[in-house]
Amino acid sequence: MKSFLLLAVFAALLGGLNPAIRAASPTTATTSPGAGTAGFKRSDAAHFTLRDGTQIVGKLEIKNVEVATVYGTLTVPLDDIVRIRIGKKSDRELKSKIDKCIADLGSKDFAARDAATVELAKLGRTAYTELRKASFSDDAEVKERANKLIEDMGAVDEEADIPCEDDEVVTPTFTIVGAVKFESLSIATKFGPLKVAKKDLAVMSLAEPQMIARNLSVPARATAGRMIATGVRVKRGDRLVINASGSISYRNYGGTQFSPEGSSNYGSWNENFQTGALLGRINASGPMFKVGERYNDKVETDGELFLGIATHDSGANYGNGEFKVRVQIQATTP
Repeated sequence: MKSFLLLAVFAALLGGLNPAIRAASPTTATTSPGAGTAGFKRSDAAHFTLRDGTQIVGKLEIKNVEVATVYGTLTVPLDDIVRIRIGKKSDRELKSKIDKCIADLGSKDFAARDAATVELAKLGRTAYTELRKASFSDDAEVKERANKLIEDMGAVDEEADIPCEDDEVVTPTFTIVGAVKFESLSIATKFGPLKVAKKDLAVMSLAEPQMIARNLSVPARATAGRMIATGVRVKRGDRLVINASGSISYRNYGGTQFSPEGSSNYGSWNENFQTGALLGRINASGPMFKVGERYNDKVETDGELFLGIATHDSGANYGNGEFKVRVQIQATTP
C-alpha cells in the first residue's frame, strides 16, 4: 500500500510539472480521475467479460494487483480497484494476426484480400482501432473494405467494446496504464473454481457504478426501420441522458448534412420527426422518441435501448457518416 501511494504521488508530481511526461510512453501511470467511477460502490463479486463475450461472476482469491509501469511496479490493493481492462499487447499472437490481416487488405492477391476481410469480420471490435486507421488509407480498396467492416459492427462503445493497447487499472482517483503482472486468474464461482488466462480476459469490474455511461457510434445506415441494438439496458424509473453530435448525409437527399436534430427542409418523416433526426426506442417494438442532440427523461419501461435515424430504409444504401452518441443512465433508487 505504501509503495502504491508513494509512486502515485511521484507520478502526480511529474505530471503536474510537465504534462508531456505522462504522454511520453504508452506505459505511463496517469493521474486523471478514473473514468466511469462516479458513485463508486464495492460489488460483492467481480464481473468478468472475456474477449469472446462470455460473462463470469465470481470472487478473486488475490488481495493485490501488480502493475509494471515506466515508474516501476505498483502494488494496488484489490479494494482500491474499480475496473481492469486488459490490452491487446497481452496477446501477441492476436496483435500479429490483426496487423497481418490489415496488411492483406491491400494485397495484390484477391483471395488474400477476401480471406483477410473474413478474418477481420470474425475479430469484430477487437480490430476496431486498426480498422479505423485503415479507413483513412490512400488505397481505395483498403479504405472501402475497412469502412464496410466498421459499419457492420453497428453501435460501438469506444470505452467498453474497443480493447485498449496496454492494460489499464482504474481506481476512484486515477488510472494506471502499464502491464498487469499476472498470466491467469483463479475465480471462485457458484459452479466451482475457474481459471482464466489473461489473454482471454477483456474487462474485470469490481464496482457497482451508480451512473452507467457508454460512448456509441450510430452509422447512417441505421435507419428508423433498421435501428441498432445498443446493448444498453434500462429499468423503469431510470433517468436516461443522451448527448449526440456529428453529421450524416444521404445521396438521395442531395448530400445534405444532417445533425442529430434533423432538418425541416425535407418535411417530417413518418409525420412525427424531422428527416435525419436521431431517434430512440426502448425494445425493438417500443414507441419511438426523438433524441436529437440531447435527451433527458425518465424511462417508463424495462428493456434495451435502440437508436436509429429518421429516414426511409432505402436511405441505408445511400448514407455516409455517423452520429457520436454518449448514453448515461442514472439508476433508479430502490
